Amino acid sequence: MNNSMPEKSKPKSGPSILSHDMHVVGKIFSTGDIQIEGRLDGDLRSHAVTIGEKALVSGEVAGDMVTVFGQVKGTIRARQVYLCATSKVTGDVFNEVLAIETGAQLNGAVNREKDPLKNAAIKIVAEEEEKEASKA
Repeated sequence: MNNSMPEKSKPKSGPSILSHDMHVVGKIFSTGDIQIEGRLDGDLRSHAVTIGEKALVSGEVAGDMVTVFGQVKGTIRARQVYLCATSKVTGDVFNEVLAIETGAQLNGAVNREKDPLKNAAIKIVAEEEEKEASKA
């Protein structure tokens, strides 16, 4: 081991996958990527989120990039949102960039915002710590 070399940042981990036979009730937070193939009843926040074709999310989905192939019943907040042909979204979409393929179903309002994640249900831990420090 060479001590003179600078430390490298941690390598990015692989995506977390909620498989098709799983049903999760609660909130999920990750700084990495999440792929949902099963069912989630609750809010989700991650760097990149992929909702699989047979997946169902009932709650808010927030991330830098959200790609939907399946169903979302709730708000989507992301810098980039991709609604694929098989997607069914019932809820509002807050985004900087939005792409909708032919065949995608969207029942809700579309709101373009400079910072679509600022009102996300799940806050990043650093943001919460800053708020607490400013109160003290």
